[in-house]
Amino acid sequence: MIALRIRRAVLALFPLVCLLLIFEPACGATQSDLQKIQALYDNMEYQKALEELAKLDTETSGVPDVRRLKVRTLVRLGNSKDALTEYDKLAQMLQQDDRVILREVALGFIVVLTKDMREQMRGAAYTALKEWQSPQAIPFLEDGLSDGSGLVRALAAEGLAKLDAGRRSPKFRQALGDQAVLVKEAVLKGFAKSDDVSVVSLVEPLLKDPEVRVRVAAAEVLCHLKRPKACDLLLRYAKAPNPDERTSAIRALVERQSSKVIPILTEASQHKQPSVRGAAAAGFGHMPSAQAVPVLTRLLGDPLTPVRIAAAVSLGKMHGSDARSALINALDDRDSAVRAFVIGALLEQDERYEILASSVRTLINTKEPAVRAAVARALGHAGQVNREPARSALMLLLQDTVPRVRIAAIRSIAKVEGARAMEMFKENLHDEDDAVRATVGGALLTVSAPNE
Repeated sequence: MIALRIRRAVLALFPLVCLLLIFEPACGATQSDLQKIQALYDNMEYQKALEELAKLDTETSGVPDVRRLKVRTLVRLGNSKDALTEYDKLAQMLQQDDRVILREVALGFIVVLTKDMREQMRGAAYTALKEWQSPQAIPFLEDGLSDGSGLVRALAAEGLAKLDAGRRSPKFRQALGDQAVLVKEAVLKGFAKSDDVSVVSLVEPLLKDPEVRVRVAAAEVLCHLKRPKACDLLLRYAKAPNPDERTSAIRALVERQSSKVIPILTEASQHKQPSVRGAAAAGFGHMPSAQAVPVLTRLLGDPLTPVRIAAAVSLGKMHGSDARSALINALDDRDSAVRAFVIGALLEQDERYEILASSVRTLINTKEPAVRAAVARALGHAGQVNREPARSALMLLLQDTVPRVRIAAIRSIAKVEGARAMEMFKENLHDEDDAVRATVGGALLTVSAPNE
């Protein structure tokens, strides 16, 4: 009887011994076998490590630490789909998520696309890295500065500009010599968020750049760093007859939060050039004030759709003012895209969802993917009071047949749900579209925190 009890105890402890002693000669593998595989991984010989892992018997390969090593190896090889499959087995075995490993898988879905032949996919990857806003993204963003596409390089520069360490990156500073205007502008915008006066010598020559946007961005940096007459130069740009110059300067001034810009915005709101009126409408959103509401209400009736959209977005930021009535009226706008942005503005004002529900349903069922994506983005403005109904609508959009709509829904779910969406995002890593998976990976990295 005693012998039988001892045998049962040994059998019960056997799986635990395997789990705790994976580098011991147990579970069908010798210590040297497992050490060899780990050494191959440490030496970045990932393919050889994977081949050796495949030789392990089923019992050994199922031990959590061995499975973790396999997941990481697959991620390093750029095989994120198989890594996710292995991760699912690990989570099932543990009966909970291993957040550290899950984050590595999520990052894998992004990184693999940074070398994709398709510009759109690389753009999705660098957008995800940019929105992550983590120092861990810096090496990948620095690599993006050498991409063959100016748009992709600009995304990488924008990502670095969001981080203190990114702005200090030598590669980021070197990007000031990039041929693409968007890249130069992104770097300068980054400098305007820093108090590093060492950039002055790099920026001053760009006041004579042939491109308007570069000249204005350079003036913005120097104004921020309190260089003599730089802010006056920016104000002159904001009154220039050239619409591009004026538009760029208005956008720069509102970032500085200067009270001097309000009269300029009011004047610009009546400019004959739509881009200037749109910049004025958007600018008021950065300078919320009661006197802006009548101007923005007028711009809600502008003949140009982008101007009306900018006015709606800014009215949504006018908390504590009588902006709701104008926005409610705009729910009947003739343009469905405008209506989508109006919904977002009203949600930002914490308008009751039942007031908006009919409009949301109509836009979700429209045939235009751009409009469905716009309403998905709008739902991301829902506050706590409207979280549940907004979440339900976003779940419908998450099933949309068009990837761009699903991407917009994912980003809004991250805003509305935060860490509560982790399980959902883990499932959405199985999406059939590469760009959607990269976006999910970025969202998952953003809402989760690694285990300490």
